[in-house]
Amino acid sequence: MAEVLDEFQSVYPSASLLLTQLPKLQPRFYSISSSPNYLKNVIHLTLGVVEYQPLGKSMHYGVCSKWLDEISDKTRVPAFIRKAPSFQMPTDVSLPIVMVGAGTGIAPFRSFWQERMIQSKKSSEITILAKCIYILGVDNKMSMIFTKTK
Repeated sequence: MAEVLDEFQSVYPSASLLLTQLPKLQPRFYSISSSPNYLKNVIHLTLGVVEYQPLGKSMHYGVCSKWLDEISDKTRVPAFIRKAPSFQMPTDVSLPIVMVGAGTGIAPFRSFWQERMIQSKKSSEITILAKCIYILGVDNKMSMIFTKTK
């Protein structure tokens, strides 16, 4: 809105009009990137700070990602957990896991491989854990990360 008003300087909306018409800031959703079994009572987030610069304009940053990047470790962050029951690891450890992410798409999969590490420590010599394969796509490049199996 600020850029539009800057571009069209002949428009002078009243403060009350702006306050009634501007949309309420919506919550930002981030994937938890830590297994609840890896570190108890700790939640990790993996995120990228959104940065962009419109042509001829100053640098802009994502409202929440920039704030999270700049706060201290002691800052209380208002949050809630939104469950995704259809997005989880298979319960059968003999099934391989193929994970594909781009950019910060690595976040939920980090918790998967943490969980697989815990499973590998708990498993007996008889149990064979299937491979975890992570494929990361960033800037037209692909990388693959494999986990070891017994």
